[in-house]
Amino acid sequence: MKIAVAFLNKKKKNKLERIINNNILKKEKTSLSDYFNSNKIKKEDNKEKIFVKNFIRNIKDNNTERKKYSLNENKSSIDINKSIFLNIFIVFIILLIYIKFNGISSKNFALATNFRQAEDSNISLSSIYKLYGIYNDKNYIIADNGKIENKENDNSNNEDQSYVEYNGRNVYEVLDSISDNKKDRGVVNNLSVQITENSANIQRISVGNIKILNYSSIREINFDKILNENVTLTKSSDKILLYSTHTSESYTNSENFKFEYSSTMRSQDPNYNMLAIGRELSNNLKEKGISSIHNTTPHDYGAYTGAYSKSRITVKNAIQNMGGAGISIDVHRDAIADLTYAPRVNIRGIDVAQCMFVMGVGSDTTDNPYYEDNLKLAIKMQTIAEEIYPGLFKPMILRDSVYNQDLNKYSMLIEIGATGNTIDEAMNTTRCLANLFNIVYKD
Repeated sequence: MKIAVAFLNKKKKNKLERIINNNILKKEKTSLSDYFNSNKIKKEDNKEKIFVKNFIRNIKDNNTERKKYSLNENKSSIDINKSIFLNIFIVFIILLIYIKFNGISSKNFALATNFRQAEDSNISLSSIYKLYGIYNDKNYIIADNGKIENKENDNSNNEDQSYVEYNGRNVYEVLDSISDNKKDRGVVNNLSVQITENSANIQRISVGNIKILNYSSIREINFDKILNENVTLTKSSDKILLYSTHTSESYTNSENFKFEYSSTMRSQDPNYNMLAIGRELSNNLKEKGISSIHNTTPHDYGAYTGAYSKSRITVKNAIQNMGGAGISIDVHRDAIADLTYAPRVNIRGIDVAQCMFVMGVGSDTTDNPYYEDNLKLAIKMQTIAEEIYPGLFKPMILRDSVYNQDLNKYSMLIEIGATGNTIDEAMNTTRCLANLFNIVYKD
């Protein structure tokens, strides 16, 4: 354009530049050819006239090429979008196939759905990304169905059991004999802490002889503080609140407990669901001199997904009515919907359902100011259990949630057994837990 106007005098040059300007062309509703044909450029200016003609032709050719390029560009953009969509679809199909044959098992997925009940309804992309890392077979260690033998000598007797509803020897006396004369040693500050894995999905921690699977976003846990502070609880003042968020969770049938499920491996009959286990734990605690309140409010009858919202109200009201709780315990059963999965430990010939602490450190919307105190109690309980009842506990799990554990200092969620365990085995576990609390509590 600058070359074209160079052949014109200054006046014509200025006018032509204004005409070429797009805004001027729009305002005056004219074009270069209209301007040329209007005789404003004199006929005798042949050189200028010929050059401007050629210049106009070049502009038109360029516009045509620009339109062609624009069409090609749009087509290319469409092709790229199709390619991206196709690639995403292929990756998704491959992922489904991989998960089907190698990845997330149905057991772990069921466990995931159980934990998700306490999570916020807004699931981020990062949460979806972490789902595989949290719940694949390699990261979540599920014990074999085989029994874990206690190494202590068998000193049990064969007297008939009078309290538990099934026939057999006095299993409670056997379990009690193992914990008799065991004293709380105070703080557990001589435990070594080792982090064996610290990936984006999981942090594996060994604290003494116990294992912790940390799936939470908190990776700098202050174990020096946790292990050097004692837990002080007294039988005279620190009552234990027991409740069950997933009240209808049940077990497999046994000779002593025969029942029909109300839904998938659940029952609304309080004799065969978590209310029966909570009641047994409460009775065992009271027998040890520890005051307990067992709240029997059902929270998942008819609406499983809203259970945590309901139990949160229950816990708030119960703590207020109690005038404060020393410990708050949500009694669960592992959510794995598989009757062949029955994690158990054999203690002197007695089958006892394995249990697990699930601890919440807080979520994006709800802080948990007590998570260190809760973790301190859980670590102490599990450490004592490894000495008295080796294999009773599965690895502890930490999650980005609260599980109502922000409502009271020393709160915990305990999963007792799984769907494949019997109610008998779960009740045996409650006796072991009562003995552990009896060691932690002061008279």
